[in-house]
This record gives sequence, structure tokens and C-alpha cells, in this order.
Amino acid sequence: MTTADSLVNGGTASSGSRGIIDGFEGYVTPTAEEYSRVLATGMVVLDANVLLNLYRYTAGARDDLLAVMEKLSDRLWVPHRVLVEFWRNRDRVLRDPRDTGKTVRELEELRGRAARAFQTWVNRVSLPPDRASEVLGQLSAGFDAVMRYVDDFKDATAMDAARDTNTDVVLRSLRSILQGRVGHPLDEQALAAALVEAQRRLDEKIPPGYMDRKKEGAEGAGDYLVWEQVLREAETRRCDVLFVTGDVKEDWWREEGGERRGPRIELVEELRQRAGTRLFMVRPPQLLNYARGALAVTVRDRSVEDADKVDAFLSEAEPELANGGWDPDAVTYLLDRLAREAPRQAIVLLKAAQQGGYVSRSQVYELTHFPQERSLRGFTRPFNRIVQLMREEGVLPEEAVDVFWAVYNDESPSFGVAAGFQIHDDVLPLFLSRMRDRSPGGEDAD
Repeated sequence: MTTADSLVNGGTASSGSRGIIDGFEGYVTPTAEEYSRVLATGMVVLDANVLLNLYRYTAGARDDLLAVMEKLSDRLWVPHRVLVEFWRNRDRVLRDPRDTGKTVRELEELRGRAARAFQTWVNRVSLPPDRASEVLGQLSAGFDAVMRYVDDFKDATAMDAARDTNTDVVLRSLRSILQGRVGHPLDEQALAAALVEAQRRLDEKIPPGYMDRKKEGAEGAGDYLVWEQVLREAETRRCDVLFVTGDVKEDWWREEGGERRGPRIELVEELRQRAGTRLFMVRPPQLLNYARGALAVTVRDRSVEDADKVDAFLSEAEPELANGGWDPDAVTYLLDRLAREAPRQAIVLLKAAQQGGYVSRSQVYELTHFPQERSLRGFTRPFNRIVQLMREEGVLPEEAVDVFWAVYNDESPSFGVAAGFQIHDDVLPLFLSRMRDRSPGGEDAD
């Protein structure tokens, strides 16, 4: 090993001395040789989005990524939490893996807006009705042609086959490749402690996971749970880690001038402290590129291009939704469903709204008349179920935030026990507005 190699790998040029890189490895750009080495000798960890992207890729890109995964052999490892997220999101991805349906719906909305704008102009200039009708027809025909073109990319037959887990070609391959390469779930005590730590990191903006603060409970802790399981496995193996993820949020990546330069320095240091090893991070297209040389596996240029296009598409920032994607009608729909199907939850939700969005654990018992020995685990399940149905029925956009979740903090009497429940800040004004509209009468506000 050369002196430079020793420095990059955290060694020293001579006993008792340090170099410019020692302790600052997170700032060093990895070389192609280092990526080859970690692919050959390290632990390669796949994030949930990498597995889900197998449904978004073309068949060629999918097969090439699966071939790379197969070639990695026992160096491949998947945290248990990754599989939780994979199975939880698989059906949603299968509904529209390439966002074809979503794009058609957006085009339909744009057609309506364009027609209304044109009609406003027609009224302003007093265009003759026959001429206005002719132009409006041309406008609509143009949208129809584009929407048909987009819709042609939807492979309904393949998606129907994938929905059946017995005929899904992706699952068939993953069953073989990941056999014996998936971590165990955290035990109850470790999970409870991890949830408390995830909440602390969220509150203090410590990576990873704080960018998921809009998600509910364990969902919001998902990134940290993945990371904690990676740290534990790295401690056991004592080898470098290559984390492959399509996630582009700032709580994973160190950005300079809008360019992702590598993993967050905090993550690099945490892995070094816990396991004494180095962290590398790449996106799926980079994995395919490096694997060609390092693993002597065939990866087509078109596969890398397709993976890069999917990666770029998914990396685009979603527009900020007003009120988290909720509107007064959606709030009314939720409250009406809760009143019929889960009246105790409806009472607690409205009490939380009265109090600025938060209701304590003790208040929940008081409002619901639950016996003290009854657990509140699953208390938000009716919210989750109804909100998911609202998304599926088109009442809510897919990206709408979850509205009500358990809060874990220092008030909790023990690990994993909710201290209270919180309404999302973006949606709270809509609940307050609805309660004002229904007063006096008071039944909704009591």
C-alpha cells in the first residue's frame, strides 16, 4: 500500500503522525479503484427505492441490475426496514410505475385550465361563437393526441402479472438473490429506543431522517431505522459500506453548489465511530457503471441511461402542496367517515385541533373513557386506513401529508409509548376553519 493509499484509508504515514486526510475522509472524492474495492470486499446495502425501481425500469435495465445484485453474492445486504418499506409501497408503485396515469391526469387538468383561459380571452375580444368553438376543438384535440401518446407507455398486462406475487418476475428473482441476505428486525426494546432517537434527530435536524418530519410515527423514523440497522451490521462485519439509494434528500447527501458530493459528513463519522469503517454512497446508475468493471458483469449503456432517467425523474422536487394537499372538502370527508367508523378518534382529533394541534396521552384516555390498562397502540389506524382510501379514490392527491400521528418524546412513560398525538401543522388551519363554520351548534367542537 502506498503512502497516499494509507492516508485515504485512515492510516498514517508513520507512527505518531497524521496527514491532511486523516479524520476528514468524508470530504475526499472516492476513486474508481476504491469503488471497485468496496464492491469486491465491502458490504453493499440496497435502499427500498432501489428495489422498487425494478418495476420502473425497462426490462433490459431491470435484468442488468438484477445481474449485478446476483454477482455481488454474499456482499449484498438489505436491512429489514428496507423490506418493510418495499412491501408497503410495492402496490402503490405497481398502480403506476412510470407515472403514466398521473401524467395523463395532469394533462387533463391543464386542458381544463387552458380551455378556461381561452374562453376568458374569447369573452374579452368578443370572438364569434363558431370561430371560438373551432379553436377550442383544435386545442382539445391536441391534448387528446398527447394524452394518447403518454398512455401508450402503460403496460397494463405486465403490471397485472406483477400484482400477482406468484407471477411477478421481479419477486421471483429477488427471492433467490436476497435469500439469507436480509437483516433481522430490531427487537422490541431496540426498536423503542430507536424510535426515541429518531424523534430526537428529527427535532434537532440530525441526519438521517429529519426530512421525513411530515410522515407519521414509524413512517417518519424509517430512514433512521434503516441507518441504525446498517450501523449494527457494519459493527458485526467490520467492513466498508456502500449504500445504494435513489433518495436525494439533504439528510443523506452532502451538497456543494447544488451538486451531491457524497454522504453527509455526520454519517461518515458515525459509521467510523461505530464500526471503524468507511461509508460510500452511490445512486443506482452509478452502481451499474462501477459494477461493469469491478464485477466483470455485462451492463448495457442503455440500461445505465434508463436508470439515470428514472433517477432524474424521481429526483425532481415535488411542488409544495397547499395545506399539505388537503382542502376543506377532504377534511369534511375525513371527519364524516371518522364520525361513523371511529367516533372516539374523531373526538380526539377535534380536541387536538382546539388545542393548537396536540392532545396528550392522558387526555385521550379521558376523552375516550378507555381503561388505563388499555394500550393506545394502533389508535391512529383508522386515520391511516381512511386517508389511504381517500388517496385511492382521488379525494386526496397521492402526495398529501398524513394528518394525525403519535408523538414520542421525553414525556413518554416508557420507550415506544406515545406521549400524545399531533395534527399536521399544514392541515390544522382547515380543521379550525371547519370548526368555526359549524359553530354555534357545537357538536363538532365539543
